[in-house]
Amino acid sequence: MRLLLDLIKYTAKGFSVCKTYQILELKKQNIEDEVIEFGTIYYNESLIKYIKNKPKKVFFSNLFKLKLRNYFCINLEKKNKIKKRFKNILAFNILEHIHNDSHAIDELKKLLKKKGKLYISTPFLYRYHQAPKDYKRYTLEYFEKILKDKNFRIKKKVSLGTGPFLASYSLLFDYLKKIPFVSYPIITLCFLLDYFLMLFHKNKSNILYPICIIIVAEK
Repeated sequence: MRLLLDLIKYTAKGFSVCKTYQILELKKQNIEDEVIEFGTIYYNESLIKYIKNKPKKVFFSNLFKLKLRNYFCINLEKKNKIKKRFKNILAFNILEHIHNDSHAIDELKKLLKKKGKLYISTPFLYRYHQAPKDYKRYTLEYFEKILKDKNFRIKKKVSLGTGPFLASYSLLFDYLKKIPFVSYPIITLCFLLDYFLMLFHKNKSNILYPICIIIVAEK
């Protein structure tokens, strides 16, 4: 029931089910050393602030050229000459917008220190969203294979969701969030129906109907 309360809490803040799951997972992570987050610019817009322990040094990266001390302009679709290396890299909701994801992972690996960790999360059962393009949806098996091929060690992998009903709610979130007092009972009903289905299903519903996935790999 704690998960349901968290889903309602972050829905009230306007967060999608996908982002809510990502926040809840980050709250479990101990990332005390330096970390760079891709896809954002400022701390108040960042997912880093939800990490269990505040990292010692926080950096950001995007495609914009900004003169900020803790900011790097890095294009993962090109070869970069950044000399700085990081202990942790947060790449949430990024790779689905990059066509050559294999090259992007190579670039991320170059930026990691030895035994550094790469945190990847991408949506699965989620609407089409351009930023500026939306190319792919990934399975855990895909990332596990490509990361092992690039000599990463998989430290954690998880599919996030409860089943088909919450996944359906997630797809309708853009509409339901506009009527919160209707969305709260709907999300509760979807959550309970998924758990009811689990009683009769051999396979875990979160594996069959993941809203998003997270994988942690070490260089």
